[in-house]
Amino acid sequence: MLAAVLLAGSGLAGVTPLHAQDKSKQEKKGSKSQAREPRSLDTREVVSRVLRNFKDGFEALSPSTLRDWVLEDKFYDYPRFEEGVTVFLRSVGEMRVFTREVNVQVEGGRAVMLVDAEMVFASRHNPAQTERRRQQITFDFQRTPEGWLITEINPRSFFLP
Repeated sequence: MLAAVLLAGSGLAGVTPLHAQDKSKQEKKGSKSQAREPRSLDTREVVSRVLRNFKDGFEALSPSTLRDWVLEDKFYDYPRFEEGVTVFLRSVGEMRVFTREVNVQVEGGRAVMLVDAEMVFASRHNPAQTERRRQQITFDFQRTPEGWLITEINPRSFFLP
């Protein structure tokens, strides 16, 4: 009671006591640290990132980078696909690939993503002339100990000469 009278008399009636301020600061810090903790990524986000990395490797004209995002054991006839991609990328001077996700279905350790894709590229021999390809493509993914990887692309012709 004496503390209330002293506070009221000193004009500090609306001020929160120091020990209560410390407590509320600790609670706020706790909620901020919880908000900063990395959330677990949704499978859709993860396969989107894998596709983005695959696309980045393609734009970098690097067939060896593409291999990092493909599960070669499950990808039917991968050596032929890689050879075709290598031939195509060697003929290209510059390239951009754009994708828009249409649908993603996840079932256990497998996922299927349908994308609208567009590729704009110019050949090394004639860089002034650009070509465009547009197609709807299905990417199949599988969860592995290393993460999600591409197991099939259909139609593959979009990425071939």
